[in-house]
Amino acid sequence: MARKLSDSFDVTVLMGDAIPARIEFPDNIQTVLLPSLGIDPDTNVFDIRRSQELRELIKARRNVLVREFERLKPRVVAIEDFPFRQHALRGEVLPLVERARNRVYGDALVVAMTDGILADDSERDDAHRDQTAKLLEKYFDMVIVQSDPVFARIEEFFQPQNVMRVPVYHTGFVSSESGAQPADPAIAPDTVLVSGGDGEHGGPLYRAAVEAHKILGSTLLLPMKIVAGQRLPEDEWQSLNEMAADSPDLSVERTLPDIGAALAAARWSVSQCEYSTAVHAMQTRTPSLFVPSGNSDRHAQIVRAQRLVYWGAGRLLLPHHLNGASLANEIQELMRFQPRRMHFDLNGAANAANLISQAAHQKD
Repeated sequence: MARKLSDSFDVTVLMGDAIPARIEFPDNIQTVLLPSLGIDPDTNVFDIRRSQELRELIKARRNVLVREFERLKPRVVAIEDFPFRQHALRGEVLPLVERARNRVYGDALVVAMTDGILADDSERDDAHRDQTAKLLEKYFDMVIVQSDPVFARIEEFFQPQNVMRVPVYHTGFVSSESGAQPADPAIAPDTVLVSGGDGEHGGPLYRAAVEAHKILGSTLLLPMKIVAGQRLPEDEWQSLNEMAADSPDLSVERTLPDIGAALAAARWSVSQCEYSTAVHAMQTRTPSLFVPSGNSDRHAQIVRAQRLVYWGAGRLLLPHHLNGASLANEIQELMRFQPRRMHFDLNGAANAANLISQAAHQKD
């Protein structure tokens, strides 16, 4: 998205965590890192015992956001997931949005962006949804939904009591440009590529994958590569390496330079069906097994995987059925599976960038 926006704007990306090694920003895109909040990887929430430290961190992050707004005087402020998710970050994000809406430096365009599958939000109470709708009505000019409307529409999951007047646009999936690039030559033929996004909740999948590889190894010589992710806790990372040490044809990596190119090269993919991996499956048509996380805040992965299975993009193993034996069986079934060709719009970045550019010029 940042690359496409940089065709029309000077782009600065403000990030709440370290930039993953596999992501390379072009020289014409500035990046600013916010102080890390240190969310508990087990619960995905803040440790209440660190409440004073948390308040100080939020204040520091808010100050960085305001400082950058004052420095850049932007024509466009685009915010990922707020106010749909990330309500805990309201204290740091809202001052930025208020400055943009109050025309401190002219009439800035304020955009909310989301992937559309708000499965976690759909289970919240009406007050939460209505609060989100009020924030959208008060501060935002448009909502960009990064999904093909045939696949998922935001109104399936987000239904406030009052009809919103803020315009909503489904612009298609935001896909990596790597989908059109050559496959990664470092991936051996007939490889099963196992991945879990940033790895924060990937431990159960990775442990089952090691067990499945040992089961399959009795009858098959099957190369397998596990990409653990930067947020897999260090103790789990060390344990995973120990488990995999005596398994031939099994390798474990923290990250890869280009996961899209790796997926294009792999013979089969096993993933948690996070947004980027789902889109890569559509791009590459790699036979895919989706094993969503069982963590309660990752329910969107299950919804996304179920829809991809409906459209013939892959197979599904639900988290409560996950173990080494079940995964080994599903990998064998995957070897006989042929994915259908997808016809979803994968030009979401360009579509959204054009829409934002047109709307910003109309405000001039």
